[in-house]
Amino acid sequence: MRSCSFTSKLYRPAQSGGRILSGLLCVLLAACASPRESTVASVEVAHVPDWPASVFEQSLQTAENPFPLEVAVVVFDPGVTTGDLDEAQYALRSVEARLLTVRLRELLTASGRWGAVRVLPNASAFADVTITGRIEHSDGRDLVLKIRASDAQGRDWLKETYRYTTTLARYDQQSLQGPFDPLFIAVVNDLAARAQTLDDNALRTLRTVSQLRYASELAPSAFSDYLSEEAGQFQLLRLPAANDPMVGRITRIRNQEALFIDTVDEQYVELRDTVGATYRLWQRSAFEQADYLEQYRGRASGRSLTAARGSYAAMQQVYSTYRSVRTQEQDLFELATGFDNETADTVMKAGDRVITLAGTLTQQYADWRRILASILVLERGETL
Repeated sequence: MRSCSFTSKLYRPAQSGGRILSGLLCVLLAACASPRESTVASVEVAHVPDWPASVFEQSLQTAENPFPLEVAVVVFDPGVTTGDLDEAQYALRSVEARLLTVRLRELLTASGRWGAVRVLPNASAFADVTITGRIEHSDGRDLVLKIRASDAQGRDWLKETYRYTTTLARYDQQSLQGPFDPLFIAVVNDLAARAQTLDDNALRTLRTVSQLRYASELAPSAFSDYLSEEAGQFQLLRLPAANDPMVGRITRIRNQEALFIDTVDEQYVELRDTVGATYRLWQRSAFEQADYLEQYRGRASGRSLTAARGSYAAMQQVYSTYRSVRTQEQDLFELATGFDNETADTVMKAGDRVITLAGTLTQQYADWRRILASILVLERGETL
């Protein structure tokens, strides 16, 4: 019975009264639950011992004069595979990964400390600083992200696990802030603090290495001797001539890639606009369920259960919260799968050619990069 696995996983009563309540809840959920399991139910509610402490709330540090660096935020790893969860659960976590990525991008842009900040479907040697992330845990109350930021020279700027435990008050506030913004603000401020350790010469060198790494990725035979690489660290050996025609070609190709990324970025914004409100409701419902279950387990382990807490009214409360999660989860699943199925084809122009890219955004980006590389080869008079 699938709903029984939900109860046995989340409830670990320490005494007979708790076991009776657990059994009653299992029957109650079995009678009323739909066949699809809850995403929240599949996640352990207890705090994982190696989670860091929740980040403290701080203001977003802003600046009028940004660093001359471009930042790429790669869509977060959802932290699960299709083998771990069913179709609905995996779709929801995948959408959540994209929404959290967009939120980090928005706050990086709001800080005013950077050049262009873009979301990439997958990593590439496109930006001066690249941020990747993985969702370690998300239940509406606790969000745990493993974040890594590295620059084009191969140096790690950040390699931390961030956690924030939100409150119901953050869901109730009417501002534009999200319930987990303190986590993202901590990442943004930490990243800015790292950039401040670089002087102007170091920043210029980083920009040059970034451009040459991008060029060598597209045309390795033409640019491989400008950089040295050892154990993932890149050093600048020399500069190309100012009038090198290949530099002009690479710049044009890079601008075309930036145009595609900006087009894709609009679709991520559309995703946020499409599912954002439902996702927020689902987060709140998940928060209430996680919070209630944590309190229950605390009472059970402390042997402080009372008759009132084990009453039918208490069971109604936990089931009502569970049902709310399921309702929002179903709505979010339908919106998410609809968005994935209707991902628009991207029409791009490369010289005299008009190219239509289909498939997922990740597939489109990979195809576009292959097309740009082939255009560069043809312009150099080489054969594919």
